[in-house]
Amino acid sequence: MGRPVLLSAFLVLALTACGASSRPAAKPPTASTSKQCRNQSAALARIDRDLAAMGRTKSAAVMSTLTDRFLLHVSTAPLTNLQRNRLIDHAAAAVSIRCPQCFQALEAERPIPAIRAGDLRCSS
Repeated sequence: MGRPVLLSAFLVLALTACGASSRPAAKPPTASTSKQCRNQSAALARIDRDLAAMGRTKSAAVMSTLTDRFLLHVSTAPLTNLQRNRLIDHAAAAVSIRCPQCFQALEAERPIPAIRAGDLRCSS
């Protein structure tokens, strides 16, 4: 009878220690901590127009041209790598069925290695 009591006491102590942390919880980003790049609103408006055009087109040839234009605008826009990655997500959703080559081009342009390395700053 002593062994089950000891085992249950150990289990209770182990479970209570699972949520313990020596570091305080991270604060969610606020307006002062989340940085917006300069001239970002004009670039995002242009990219949104590209995404809308990609969603409306039916032809693979036109989709390819629009994908090239989108990739040019995304690569030259003053965006963080996380924003760039999210915009590529939206574009990939628009082209995935209609243009498989466009989808592959978008996937190849993802800034995943830079995000993994911690490079989250705005591009120039």
